[in-house]
Amino acid sequence: MPFIISWICVALFNVSVISGLIVVFHYKPSLAYESVQKLTFLIPYGDIFRELHYFSSEAFLLFTCLHVILELSKNKLTLSSSSWNYSVVALVVLFLLMFTGYVLKADLSGVSAGEVALSMIKQTPFLKYFLPLLQDNSLFIWKFYLWHILFLPILLVYALLLHVKTFRTKYFIVGLGISIICMMIFTMPADIVFDTSTIVHVKGPWFFRGAENLLMLGVQPLFVTLVLALPFLFLILYFYKEKYKKVLRYLLLIWCGVYALLSFI
Repeated sequence: MPFIISWICVALFNVSVISGLIVVFHYKPSLAYESVQKLTFLIPYGDIFRELHYFSSEAFLLFTCLHVILELSKNKLTLSSSSWNYSVVALVVLFLLMFTGYVLKADLSGVSAGEVALSMIKQTPFLKYFLPLLQDNSLFIWKFYLWHILFLPILLVYALLLHVKTFRTKYFIVGLGISIICMMIFTMPADIVFDTSTIVHVKGPWFFRGAENLLMLGVQPLFVTLVLALPFLFLILYFYKEKYKKVLRYLLLIWCGVYALLSFI
């Protein structure tokens, strides 16, 4: 089972990349919101490819989390230290990819999520020095766009190759099938138009809502950043602190429960 799940993850990643390559040809950072709406409503089959990219990416993230859970449930890890480290790096990069993709919607919720993230980085010691890598005074979307379509995919492929050694394509049709089933069952979140005449409560991507709610409660950005970093720290320690594995499992479980509650308050 863990083997099949891991290759389904790779298959879903391939579906996400292929559909993303089709979507990116119609995306213009200088007219981000307009190009997304054009892709959705005017370009033939544009909405289908956009949904395919969205749901394959969401499924990729969820199956990757399932893959991590199955690895943690083993009594003994079979991975090398380098393979484990690169798997954690891949997980971090994946969340960043998903977040930057959400910002690229360029609707009210996407832009709001991006501004919240930039504000967090700006107010967090050490991270603020990385702000120029994301912030662009001339065009808000541009650097998010570069990270999403170029830098982060390269980092993810590099980390995955060092983790799984090779990419198999035999499960690609399964990944495509899962993505299509998700498209048939679920509805992609609607784009929220910029309209000052009505008050709309905007939310970021589901995995960022706990952080947004903490900020709304007045929690300092530094503490929120540490909360987001905790599960990845636990995963790194899990390999090297063997006698504390049970404790780290419980800490991860507690973190997931608390963060889930924070996401719904």
